[in-house]
Amino acid sequence: MRLKGYIKIIFPYLFILLLVCVSCRKPVDDGWSDTMDGGLIRIACDESFQNLMDAEIAAFEIRYDSAYIIPIYTNETNAIRLMLSDSVRFALTTRDINSQERRAFEDKKRTVKKSLVAFDGVALIANLRNQDSIIGLPNLKKILTGDVTEWSQINPASKLGTIRVLFEGNESGVLRYALDSIIRGGNLSPNLYALNNSAEVIEKVTQMPGAIGLIGFSLLSDETNSSSFALRNKIRLIRVSKSENATLENSYLPYAGNIIREDYPLWRPVYVLLSDPRSGLSSAFSIFVVNEIGQKVIQKSGLLTINGSHIMDVAVRNEFPEKTMH
Repeated sequence: MRLKGYIKIIFPYLFILLLVCVSCRKPVDDGWSDTMDGGLIRIACDESFQNLMDAEIAAFEIRYDSAYIIPIYTNETNAIRLMLSDSVRFALTTRDINSQERRAFEDKKRTVKKSLVAFDGVALIANLRNQDSIIGLPNLKKILTGDVTEWSQINPASKLGTIRVLFEGNESGVLRYALDSIIRGGNLSPNLYALNNSAEVIEKVTQMPGAIGLIGFSLLSDETNSSSFALRNKIRLIRVSKSENATLENSYLPYAGNIIREDYPLWRPVYVLLSDPRSGLSSAFSIFVVNEIGQKVIQKSGLLTINGSHIMDVAVRNEFPEKTMH
């Protein structure tokens, strides 16, 4: 029997055994009263994954009718702070804890487990009046570092003036990604602006013809979600090329298929961080998200699941750069 077929046969039994073993552990008397199949908990989630998390919670609560999950949508750094303060024991982020955070958890005699659950594209969005719908990654880097500040430097025929780049806050996962994976240690342009959240980024882009925004694609990727569909109609998605000479043929949008083929260059891993010493509802929900039903929810939401991600290199830097914007 082939290894893949063998794994397919034994996997359901391993999953059941995992649930039994975890649920049989002696609970810790820490003030939390939830169990593996019931109770009420709060979890933290990077706000750019709100559509995905709402769908995951709905699917989980249908399966476990005694379970109630209240999400807190925030930036990923604050999500980890909430876990450190024991306000939540589950967080969905795009990074692992950094060395300083790890020491803080160790000081409290707590561990954090990381599980890769999906891959998300980072979407570049523009005003509908902007006719420049493709860009090369080298030029995007120049925009972020301030080496390119005017649209006429990208397209001599453009009359849009100054390029203003909008992000969803100084502690957002998208900003960290841009600093780590695009700029890679370069200086920041004075024309970068931090807003409160992704919704505000989208709204400002619709009002400013010369602005572009960087947001998590998961807010736009679920084509069956009415709110995603409405947002998509308000902005223009820009195709991104790895080449400086961007053409329609070598530029791509942040769909899962383009990410797994490594055609779209702006993508990031999505993790569940778990610190649940009593193995309660937070642990059960993390198991749910990484397994069959949870992965189907991720697929329906338009993200790349871990089942199709074997070719992806998921090495990322974990430190949050000490840089700010206006």
